[in-house]
Amino acid sequence: MSIEKDALKPYQPQGYNPTTGIYASSQIFTGNWENELAALDFTVRPDETRDADIAAKDQDKNLNSGYLYNSFKSATGQSDFHDTLGDFWDEDLPSNFAYTDSYHNSPKLAAIIDWFQCEKTRCRIFQQQPGVTMEMHTDYDNLKGQEEGETVRIFIQLNEMPGGAWFRFKTQDSEVSINLQKGQFLIFNPDHTGHGTENITSIPRNTFMLVVKRNEFIDSLVGDANMQFIDIDAMVEQKELVAA
Repeated sequence: MSIEKDALKPYQPQGYNPTTGIYASSQIFTGNWENELAALDFTVRPDETRDADIAAKDQDKNLNSGYLYNSFKSATGQSDFHDTLGDFWDEDLPSNFAYTDSYHNSPKLAAIIDWFQCEKTRCRIFQQQPGVTMEMHTDYDNLKGQEEGETVRIFIQLNEMPGGAWFRFKTQDSEVSINLQKGQFLIFNPDHTGHGTENITSIPRNTFMLVVKRNEFIDSLVGDANMQFIDIDAMVEQKELVAA
């Protein structure tokens, strides 16, 4: 077969599809927030606050085994509350969630949350203990309703985990395992993207989970030609200078 060179055109990949794909960020937060992490109290997520069928499914995927949590935005405004109030199948609305004492007492970690210019519902750190695996699964965030927009989740790695703390994903056409750098993040739709985790290290992994409404800011994050580094220490220092 003969091909005219003038007719050759490079393939143009479509890139991140927010509904069915995964965005592994080219933006990375930098800074020293270890003291804020160390000051947090982590608690278990009790079954009795949830829909019984969902609690059973969570147990099947090891959500209740080997995980501790601290909420920065919750339905009660308390850091030890990790779920929703009312009917599980009602859409999570950002206006029904309030920032907690953990958010107000952790300026650097709060600055990471605030950097994402979008409406947020649940914001919490989930701490995966050593040797724990969460099975591949999907969730029901968008099945609850999308009157206030599509829901996506943001996972932000908060500590260094060299050599074996993985986020695992299955999409409609890909299967990947990702070991994030500290400060790097992922965005995906939990209804359409299979996701699981595995920590084979000897230390806990701390990860922010932000449940947010997709908007133009979320869509604008893709397409950077180079890695971008966001200095959280400098951001907080500047905010404190302005407030002084």
